Amino acid sequence: MGIRAQMDTIAAATTSKPPRLKRRTIRLDDGHRVGLSICGEGVPLVMVHGIIAEGMLYARTLRRLAGMGFRVIAVDSAGHGRTDGLGRKGWDWANYIDLHERVLDHLGIERAVFMGHSMGGRVVVDLASRRPERAIAVIPINAAIGRGWDKMTSLARFVPGLFPLGIGLLVTDTLSSAVRGRKQMGSIARLAAPSLLDRVRALPSMPAALYATASDQGSDDMLRTLAEHQVPVVVVHGDHDLTIWYPFARDAARSANGTMIRVEGGLHSWLLENADSLPSMIGALLDGPLTDALDAAAGDIDELYGPEALALTLDRPVSKPYQLEPGHDWRLDPVV
Repeated sequence: MGIRAQMDTIAAATTSKPPRLKRRTIRLDDGHRVGLSICGEGVPLVMVHGIIAEGMLYARTLRRLAGMGFRVIAVDSAGHGRTDGLGRKGWDWANYIDLHERVLDHLGIERAVFMGHSMGGRVVVDLASRRPERAIAVIPINAAIGRGWDKMTSLARFVPGLFPLGIGLLVTDTLSSAVRGRKQMGSIARLAAPSLLDRVRALPSMPAALYATASDQGSDDMLRTLAEHQVPVVVVHGDHDLTIWYPFARDAARSANGTMIRVEGGLHSWLLENADSLPSMIGALLDGPLTDALDAAAGDIDELYGPEALALTLDRPVSKPYQLEPGHDWRLDPVV
């Protein structure tokens, strides 16, 4: 039985009430505290959030993905959620990737589907390019990647007004998403509340995280590395994103020799507006481009984890399948 069939079996056997994601904190060997949000059973799906966010903010969407046979592990990036900051090292983007790589090693995750939003999309692309054999597939969502993004952030070094303009566009886009998804804002506020004090303490880390994300170029080379190693890449992007423009995403998909999903009318944080939209896309991909990638990854789901993997000893709340009602229209967009 292939991994895709095993996922269907897990989903079909799940009849429990859909649980909430569980917040957990781990300590790496050097004592660095890392926050996780976990749900489901099956193929490891590692999710990394956007700037100034945390994994738990995506809980409603992640619960639905868990119902498809994924074990969702949302990792709080350095200085976000319940994860300690990096201090002076936070100004260097490579240190963020180092931390995420150490988290995967600590959890015993040998292969996974990597998914990330905005800053997190850049994180998962960098992680997968370092160790392509670790990535079953990579799904960057409105991510800070692509040749156009690299050129624009490089230009910002010489045009001082570009950086504050980008911050302003991000704020405007985020507020627009909040208005469009206002029915969801109460739920998101409740999800954010338990880590409010941690978020306040982490505020000094935010300038460094913003600078590191915007100042590091080279994402196009990393996407080409994924293409060379034939890692399946599915770039998902809203075509009304004010912060990271849609043509950048198409360039990224082209460089990665990947699949491009265009979210029609989608802003930068469209996936927080409706919990069903992203899972509906992933469901379609499971019946298409992701099936071969999953079945080629290993003979059995257990092989995706290391011996006595910590990721399998943490809580394993199982989510039953949802009846999805996506709030966004989307389509495959040719990039050739």
